Amino acid sequence: MSRTVTIPVERASHEAFAPFGQLISEQGSPPVFHGDGLRSWRLAYDIDGTTELMFIRYDYKPMIFSAIERHFNVTQCFIPLAGSGVVMVVAPRTDDTDPSILPSPTSLRAFLLEGSSGALLWKGVWHSLNRFPVQPPGAGFALLTSAETQRELERQSREGLAPRLTQAVDYGSRFGIRFEVVDPGNILPGVE
Repeated sequence: MSRTVTIPVERASHEAFAPFGQLISEQGSPPVFHGDGLRSWRLAYDIDGTTELMFIRYDYKPMIFSAIERHFNVTQCFIPLAGSGVVMVVAPRTDDTDPSILPSPTSLRAFLLEGSSGALLWKGVWHSLNRFPVQPPGAGFALLTSAETQRELERQSREGLAPRLTQAVDYGSRFGIRFEVVDPGNILPGVE
């Protein structure tokens, strides 16, 4: 028997997103640098290893999934290109020394990133494998990640080797649970 856990989408704000990371946008604090027509803020990007810049494309598809993952050595950054709006699903960090402790299915949250900001995820924050574009055909992102994590995931895909820098769990195969993002507040543009 399987069941669906619905996750209501909410607008991303600095305060609401803080347990999971930082929004990559103008911050509520004074800028660390300013000049003629510019202001800049430092974000808490952190990596144990080598930074890798990637382009990633997410296709428009139903906001239904069952697997989540977390990375132990990098604060991944997703930076939208061309103003693409997406929904990002996250779950709180759990004890990284005990892989049997998983987020409660009801602890997952879905945030609308409207395309004018990106997201930096703290190390160990659980997230769905996809970002969900709100309009077809999809959305492109610049991704700042760890080269070591990326190579390990590529080896896992190719050779089936278990990663040590990433933990993933499929709630569908383990618990018969799938997740579906819903929009009770009608905040998603172009979604029927």
